[in-house]
Amino acid sequence: YGSAANQLNGPSGFALVQAADGSVVAYLVVDYNNHRVQRCAPAEGGACTTVAGGNGDGSAANQFSYPCGVALEQAADGSVVAYLVVDIDNHRVQRCAPAEGGACTTVAGGHGEGSAAN
Repeated sequence: YGSAANQLNGPSGFALVQAADGSVVAYLVVDYNNHRVQRCAPAEGGACTTVAGGNGDGSAANQFSYPCGVALEQAADGSVVAYLVVDIDNHRVQRCAPAEGGACTTVAGGHGEGSAAN
């Protein structure tokens, strides 16, 4: 394990990025202990880049605190509109732009631990 682009430290979730024809374009891997989401080429040993988080453990818009899941928001043509990341220790879901290091905004939670509607 480690924190280099080709290393993971506690992968905890993944999603497939698929083209309109269903072919796999990339894998998204939630890297729990490195507080980031990696986009990896589908080939064996494929290169990975950080597409969300990766700025240490924290609660800023560009940080996660132990992310544990990721989903895709896609357009009808199959292009990725955003990544939705479950940020467990910040008690929120972040919507992140698909560009490398894309900006993230809170779309659910983010008001601390609790049982209130928000």
